[in-house]
Order: sequence, then C-alpha cells, then structure tokens
Amino acid sequence: MPLRIENVKVEKYRVVLKDKYRPPSKGGNTMALHLHVLFVRGKGYSFLNAGSRKFVFKSDTVSFEWKWDGTGKYRNIDPESIAVHDKNGSKVVRQAPASKRWRIAETRTPASRREERD
Repeated sequence: MPLRIENVKVEKYRVVLKDKYRPPSKGGNTMALHLHVLFVRGKGYSFLNAGSRKFVFKSDTVSFEWKWDGTGKYRNIDPESIAVHDKNGSKVVRQAPASKRWRIAETRTPASRREERD
C-alpha cells in the first residue's frame, strides 16, 4: 500500500554513487546506479536510478508515492510516480527514471599486469 506526498518543497537533495567506481577514461560514473535521497520535513525518501543528475531543484515542488522497505527503516520512492513542478507551476521532466544492472567487474589499476604483481 503506497503512501503519497503531495506538492512539497525539497529541503535537501543528495546523490550517492552505489555502483562500482569507473575512471573517466572507461566511461565514468555519470550513468551508473546512484542513490537519490530527497529530504522533506526532516525525513529522507530514497530511490535508485541510473544517472547522477538531480530530478528536483530547490525552487521546485514535488509529489511522489513511497512505501516502507521490508525492515521498516527506509522510505522508498517509486521513481515512476515522481511529478515535479517548477516555480511557475509547470510540469517538468528533467530525467527519465531508468533501471540498470549492477556493475560486477572491479576497476583495474592503471598499470601493466607485471607492475601490479610487484
């Protein structure tokens, strides 16, 4: 049973890389899985999305559906339900919610195999 937050301003917005790190020469982290956390009325609401760009700016209002995780500790947002309105009241889409598989390969050191052994 999802709960709903309607037309609120976001106090703080954090984006944290959750995927394995990749150097810029290998494509970087921009489209890797990131944890997006919106703070509304002192409480954090989060979701995973492919991409580091923010969905909501400080001057925007946002509405979304959320539900508790299995432990009852985290408030998880349904990314498909996010509706953002700018300061003029117009609906805005800054980034489409996207899913992506987790990266499983470790990043190699920028050295030859022989140098790695030494």
